[in-house]
Amino acid sequence: MFFQPIPAKDKITFTNKEGNKETGTKIRFRNGFCSEVLTSVDIQEIVKAGGRIIRILDGIVYEENFKTPPYRDYILILRDLRNKYKQGGNIVGSNCMKLLGNSLYGKSIQKDITTSRHLWSEATLKANFDSHVKSYPKVNETQYIVEINEEEKEFDCIPHKSTRLTLTHLGSFVLSHSKKIMNNFIHVIDGFYKPEIYYTDTDSLYISSSNWDKLNEAGLVSENDYCKGKNDYGDGGIIYGLYLAPKVKYIILTFDGILKEKITFKGYSNDKIAVEDYIRLASGHDVTNEFKKPWEKSFTN
Repeated sequence: MFFQPIPAKDKITFTNKEGNKETGTKIRFRNGFCSEVLTSVDIQEIVKAGGRIIRILDGIVYEENFKTPPYRDYILILRDLRNKYKQGGNIVGSNCMKLLGNSLYGKSIQKDITTSRHLWSEATLKANFDSHVKSYPKVNETQYIVEINEEEKEFDCIPHKSTRLTLTHLGSFVLSHSKKIMNNFIHVIDGFYKPEIYYTDTDSLYISSSNWDKLNEAGLVSENDYCKGKNDYGDGGIIYGLYLAPKVKYIILTFDGILKEKITFKGYSNDKIAVEDYIRLASGHDVTNEFKKPWEKSFTN
């Protein structure tokens, strides 16, 4: 559920049930206006009078906006709890708060693989309407968002030539938004024009300690605020690093005065790769390892 900070009511000119233009106050939603709000008693009276219910839509009607978006408040609560557990050495509690936050986001962009959504005109909707159409809310005077259940239909193995009519999901913008935030940090240290960045990921930069003061002066450093930078290694840092590919790196760092070794090789078991393998990869050689499988394929059992 998404809460949009928009006026609950607007004074607009609209076409009434009789087809005449009328000016009045209407409750505005993302894809149109609410014509009328009915209670359970209203619905009972309509049925008693011979009315027929086609569809029932339920939602939240509020007279004024929330002071702050509830989704953001919930995320901030989880963030504060995660930091509290992390500072207290409670790794389990910290990871639980992280998983809750990730689950909340993942659920908000979840899409059923057996359904597809399309933006159709009224003529296209009438021509293709069948039992597989689950819903078709009206966007404007000429277009509908049509949700189709493909579970009982034969799946077409030929890839679609165009996805223009597919409803855009929030998740499509997440990486782009992260890049936009990261650009603020890169710009301050002149990383677009000078080799100041050793390695970068979706939400992290590996830079020289000499650039930390520049980020601090620009107001981009904070231990608690979102979209701000922090040093994951405290007063320490990386003293040696091999950055071989995205998600593939080997670093030696200091943390609380202790030397530590950290290896990352996405899609590969850390216990199956050694430091010598990173050195060989950095030298341009191939590395192969054989895994012992606890199972094997059999066509007899």
